[in-house]
Amino acid sequence: MTMPIYYVSISARTIQAEPPETDHLAIRANERQLEALQRKLDREDRNDELTSARAIIPYKSAERDPATEEFSADLLDLYAYVYELGTPETKAHIASMRILPKLTNQNANLPGYSS
Repeated sequence: MTMPIYYVSISARTIQAEPPETDHLAIRANERQLEALQRKLDREDRNDELTSARAIIPYKSAERDPATEEFSADLLDLYAYVYELGTPETKAHIASMRILPKLTNQNANLPGYSS
């Protein structure tokens, strides 16, 4: 049985059954996978709020900031999960972004990948 296609917008943090007019990545997922993906998107919303709050402090550098590091790690985890669920076109697009170490370094151990 083929799973239905959903459309994910990481920038808008949405999952839709119909392709939106904005940026999107096509995935195939069951209900459990959609719930996990929604949790990851919700985590990105929280991380965005934390890093945005820090950004208004003019003297605080983003270098070595735990909120920024967590945001980066969580964003890579989100992309890795979308890659795992993605259609061939989505996988090719994410691979072309060259942001996931697993795709360029076979020794990488990034959460979200199947073995």
